[in-house]
Amino acid sequence: CRSSVLSTPQRLNMASLRAELQRHKRDAFIEVIKSLLLSPFVMHSARGEECSSDALRQAFAEVFSSVERMVDDHRRLTADGKEEISKLRSLVPSLGVFFTPLPLERAFKLFDSLNHVSGRRFVPPTFNDIRHILNFAQMDAIRKQLKLVTFDGDETIYADGADLTPSSPVVPRILSLLQREIHVALVTAAGYKNNPKRYEQRLAGLLNAFQAASLPADVVGRFYVLGGECNFLFRTKPDYTFEPVPWEEYKIPEVTFDEARVQQLLDVAESSLRAGCERQGLPLAVLRKPRAVGTYRPPDQADFICLREHLDELALTIQHEVQQAQTGLPFCAFNGGQDVWVDVGNKQLGTLLLQIYLSCDSSETVHFGDQFLSTGNDIATRQSCCTAWISNPEETY
Repeated sequence: CRSSVLSTPQRLNMASLRAELQRHKRDAFIEVIKSLLLSPFVMHSARGEECSSDALRQAFAEVFSSVERMVDDHRRLTADGKEEISKLRSLVPSLGVFFTPLPLERAFKLFDSLNHVSGRRFVPPTFNDIRHILNFAQMDAIRKQLKLVTFDGDETIYADGADLTPSSPVVPRILSLLQREIHVALVTAAGYKNNPKRYEQRLAGLLNAFQAASLPADVVGRFYVLGGECNFLFRTKPDYTFEPVPWEEYKIPEVTFDEARVQQLLDVAESSLRAGCERQGLPLAVLRKPRAVGTYRPPDQADFICLREHLDELALTIQHEVQQAQTGLPFCAFNGGQDVWVDVGNKQLGTLLLQIYLSCDSSETVHFGDQFLSTGNDIATRQSCCTAWISNPEETY
């Protein structure tokens, strides 16, 4: 075969290179769990008909139990300031923060009872299987202490580019959370400073449901919109519309940005976007806002479809060039599905801001989003709260 002409070190180097080039499409923690599950799957599957689902289920449960214990050890060592000796940290150097325990064994058994992963003989546990199990475990851990739920918008509570309709199953779920005295917020990259009408349009189905249910002011007042990742906060009024929250009420030092540095960051990002579009032959226009810059399809290119690879290239290039510029400001450069945007600030600061404003702790907050890869804008929330990684609105509800 063609690879046989390469020496062993060369083959290892090529494997390392391929892994590095694919890193932005993977989640290191999930990949470790996948690898741990693969051994019992192969061993039991090799036995053919002799392998029972019960035996494989028990083997998988033991793996999740082991990972659960490693999470507990990691949390304990982190609290003691000894995170560097954590076994889990050595396996996953990019590991985020665990704000609660993760009952993974129980979550796996529930997921398996619904989806029969242990009944498969040719398809081992997948990325999505493990993602769902992690979500089950996280919601199990936080449900009794939940005080704040934040949602991404596109592909989380409504389809990409769509509005939230009254018939959406997510609407009654949000109403239920608010009536249980849980705060809810849409945390979105879409930034419309002092312009609540744009958010009212996207969330018309929810606001209409508030009105149809005659929800009182104290209930609807628990719903917020935080735009531009962390820059513009709106709250719901008794008449079921949004109003801007005065900056003085919610500002924290972490989101008080020097304007000259803001413009420097946006200059670098805009230049990178324009150069990247030209280099890849992308017929995209560039739009600059007070706290963001990004691409969009002009009217004469409405049918043009960007490849994911094109957008990932733009996002990763911007991340590199803005970091090189050393503006000292937090930022987020992400692939939005059919566009790329760069925001001053990020959702880590957005969820932190809401926690301070609403007096909630990280272990009492969960963020739902679909962008948890390195080119996404939800991944930053892993540093400030619990998270649930979903892939479409149907999974959210």
